[in-house]
Amino acid sequence: MKKLTLIPALVLFCLNLMAQTPALKPDTVVDAYVDGNAKDKSAAIGDILVVNVAHLNTLIAAPNSIKQVRLFVNCIEIEGSVPVGWCPHGDGADVKFLVQRTDANNKTWNMLLGYPLFGKEFYHEPLSISIGLTGQSSQPTIINSFQFVRIDEAWFWGCMIVLAAYFWILFRYAKTTPMLRDAPADLTPLGIPGLDAGDAPFSLGKVQMAFWFSIVLASYVFIWLITDNYELITNGTLVLIGIGAATGLGAISINNNKSEGTIKQVQALQAQQADLRQATDLLKATLPAAGVDGKIAYNNFLDSQLTSNINKLIDGLKTGKDKFFTDLLTDENGISFHRLQMVVFTMVLGFVFLYTAWATLTMPDFSPTLLTMQGITAGTYLGFKIPEKQS
Repeated sequence: MKKLTLIPALVLFCLNLMAQTPALKPDTVVDAYVDGNAKDKSAAIGDILVVNVAHLNTLIAAPNSIKQVRLFVNCIEIEGSVPVGWCPHGDGADVKFLVQRTDANNKTWNMLLGYPLFGKEFYHEPLSISIGLTGQSSQPTIINSFQFVRIDEAWFWGCMIVLAAYFWILFRYAKTTPMLRDAPADLTPLGIPGLDAGDAPFSLGKVQMAFWFSIVLASYVFIWLITDNYELITNGTLVLIGIGAATGLGAISINNNKSEGTIKQVQALQAQQADLRQATDLLKATLPAAGVDGKIAYNNFLDSQLTSNINKLIDGLKTGKDKFFTDLLTDENGISFHRLQMVVFTMVLGFVFLYTAWATLTMPDFSPTLLTMQGITAGTYLGFKIPEKQS
């Protein structure tokens, strides 16, 4: 009698437990892993992802509907992600997808993997995984923290070492060589030693050229590490590099021409001084003739003036600076607005460039208006540089 009483009690208990346990909805994603290793709960671009669906029903209700199934990540359809295979089992199935970037889904992946924050989620981004019919909403899923590999850690640190070496070389030789400085004037024709290469002032044109190259290089490596795409350079990026190169080349050409002109001017003054001294010596030979003392005194005055002018020109050729921002912003008149304008606008565009690369995993393609503005600032700098005195 006790056994008969116990059986209904157990049945009621089981029914109550089943009522408290929510049943899975049809076509619910219950697991996701890399093909060949069910324990690997992370994937990267290029992997085959296996999505396990329980109670497969509505997704294959129509003929050939499996071809309409797509991978959904964070409830967003990955365009073009047609299953590469599927294996039914019981009332469910394993659906396989090749995780890849295409022209159709590149922006979607950039949106999902962009804005990487340094921390535990920098290398692996937790994402939800589901499937659904193209153009419709995703199916229910219990996979809400699937670890998607954003950046391979070993490759990341390897590239960081290479970039660190590049910047070390850049800063090291910028300090001691004319890499980012105005080339020292060659004073050999004057018979005097010139300025050491490491003491010449920094060149705004060369610094801008190095600035844009460094930003593009760092952005290219960062985006390539995440997207595995090497076709990244946009037309706007090419124009920016071209503007930087043209500005640097123009500044070098102007400096060389001005140095040569100054040296020729010094040589001309030295020739005048030599003639003047020769004339003074001839006057001294006629002493004590009347009025000669006054002429000799006048020639000595002219000689001192020529000596002063020659020394000023030579000092201008040999004047060195070693304050980075002072060199960039000043000419012979002090802080120049056209130089400040170029520095500020270049830094603003550089910040926008880096932010866009970090947030969207693409290099910005600046509009013709912005590129024209950058070109105008560079042209203004070169235009004002032509009449600048050698400093």
